[in-house]
Amino acid sequence: SRVCKVGTRAIFAMAMVSHGPPPSLRGHRSRSFLLGLVAGVVGVWLLVADLSLTQGQDFTMMCADNSGAWDLKIIGKVGKSRFEKGTPTKSMRILPGDMVVAVGRTGLSKNRVMKAVVVRTRQQVADPVKNGFFYTYDTNAAVVIDPDGNPVGSKIVGPIDPRCARRWPKIALIARNTRY
Repeated sequence: SRVCKVGTRAIFAMAMVSHGPPPSLRGHRSRSFLLGLVAGVVGVWLLVADLSLTQGQDFTMMCADNSGAWDLKIIGKVGKSRFEKGTPTKSMRILPGDMVVAVGRTGLSKNRVMKAVVVRTRQQVADPVKNGFFYTYDTNAAVVIDPDGNPVGSKIVGPIDPRCARRWPKIALIARNTRY
């Protein structure tokens, strides 16, 4: 249709006159429908497959030292057994003082796989001396270590858990706020 005046009525009239795709593309409607259907089925399958696979226990932690890494993605625990004391969930629990495998997310060590020691966690952890004290902190943090177990950085920012200080004395030496 021919419309000279541009306005709301003209756009409405043009929309009313249009009867679908042009004749050269009318056979492709079923093809686009099938492509949309296949994409939907693949999307649903990926969603269901992702939910049926076991979810990893990876999470991010702040790096508490000056090694150059800022954020660490924890991908595993060093020395964990598959079933510890009969329950698989207990062996996945990461406590302060545990050595973990981490990937650098930001900073100089981006996408590097390295080992780290967890120095504080947000979850409440009982004192290993069993004197009734529980420790909790406002952030999760770890310190990057080399293969010999020495810290890579020269100073640690923030407090470290007493459990970590007893287990890793070299980390406790360079920490500023150690109370145990």
